[in-house]
Amino acid sequence: MSVRSIVFLLLGFLLLQQVSAQSVTTIEGEAPEYAGLNLVFQALVNPISMEKGDLFTVQVDEKGHFEQSVELSVITNVSVDLGKFRGNIYLEPGMHYQFVLPPYKPRSDAERFNPYFVPEDVVIGITNEKAQTLNSTIIKFDRQLDDLYSADAVQIFSRGDKNKVKTIVNELDSLYPAVENSYFAQYKKYAYGELKSLAYKRQKRTLIKEVFDADTVDLNMPSFKVAFNTIFKSFFSSYLSSKQGKDLKDAFVKVATFDSLSVVMSSDDLFRNQEMTEIVLLKSLYDAFYSGRYNQQQIINLFKQAESTACNKKVKDLAGQLHRKVNWLRAGSKAPGFTLYRLDGKERSLDSYDGKFVYLNFMHTENHACKQDLQLLNVISKRMKRDVTLVTIILDEDPTNAKKMIKENKYRWDFLHYGRQPKVALDYGIRALPVYYVIDPDGKLQLTPAPAPGESFGPIFMEAVRQYNYEKLRKDKPKEKSIYDF
Repeated sequence: MSVRSIVFLLLGFLLLQQVSAQSVTTIEGEAPEYAGLNLVFQALVNPISMEKGDLFTVQVDEKGHFEQSVELSVITNVSVDLGKFRGNIYLEPGMHYQFVLPPYKPRSDAERFNPYFVPEDVVIGITNEKAQTLNSTIIKFDRQLDDLYSADAVQIFSRGDKNKVKTIVNELDSLYPAVENSYFAQYKKYAYGELKSLAYKRQKRTLIKEVFDADTVDLNMPSFKVAFNTIFKSFFSSYLSSKQGKDLKDAFVKVATFDSLSVVMSSDDLFRNQEMTEIVLLKSLYDAFYSGRYNQQQIINLFKQAESTACNKKVKDLAGQLHRKVNWLRAGSKAPGFTLYRLDGKERSLDSYDGKFVYLNFMHTENHACKQDLQLLNVISKRMKRDVTLVTIILDEDPTNAKKMIKENKYRWDFLHYGRQPKVALDYGIRALPVYYVIDPDGKLQLTPAPAPGESFGPIFMEAVRQYNYEKLRKDKPKEKSIYDF
């Protein structure tokens, strides 16, 4: 190998090392109140279903110190569960952050399972000045935009006042200038989208062209999420009934494939960017699925197709997430698995109940409705023990009260504690208690959610059993005809 080649390789290696170093983001801080906790930082991965994904986990040591490095290729908005608070911050590649966390206030059990409880959003403090710029700029910009929006929204909406919108945009642009094509420039452009939607309420196409004409789409950017969901709300129905959407409607009625629908949409000059076109199509299908006005199985099939035929990995991943979301806890889908300990210490998994109908429920001993239902569950466990197996998952942080209650009342079915696998509560979408499911002998959700024991459970369950047996018999019917088939 020549000296020139060696020098070239060394320069390439050094450049690669430099680029890699620039993309490493480090966070650290002192938070004694969080000692021993794991802080899970998440980022938005799906602006349609609003799902977040785990980005990295930071372990706080016994003295309250934490430090973690993570590679980031782009500016990323992250959030972290801090008990009664939810911290938010923008992380830049290659930046070092010294964090100040709010005082730790753990959520009570009642708050954990209250479907209306929302953690208070707080901005994570940054002590080193160099790392503050982007976050402080966005915070100040958002506050001023919110103030102007609140003050002028009614006037803009009632009059369709585009001049007022233009005045607000010019004022904010002068106060908060941004380098062209920078993250903050794109952030502002999408942030103005919600404001513009008030003035352009009868000119949706003009609005879409103004706000979404960029070549790139940042699904993680909060202002994109808000503008996208505001502007494309109920878009499917309105677009299909428009002159421009006639071809898409015809294709959808004929059960066209996802890539065919994408091609049809792209023929409209409103959708010049293929990535944006397919994201809008996915959003439209997702809304249509939950509207109850369209064939849900057709939409599920389209999401499945998009997982393999969408224009790039980003959109394929988006489609995959939506496909899993619409199938999640759907009747006929595989019940989320779990492996937990019974209150007597013995291990049980969902597979332990294969071949049986399972009446699964989640409860908390301090929940009055849960305690009332236990008496009815006790009746079911005695009268229907040949037909169904009861399994109760206790969501008390400390199972002591549950053990005492079970012993005093002589309940004779499996009580499992969620502590070994806390994610089971998320897997089954537990937002309020009690919650019930019926799982069939094949491990699939049969009734989801199932009726509570006091809601005519018996006859509804027996009808579900009859339906299961009928379907099983139909599928397993021998192909060869017998004398009874003539």
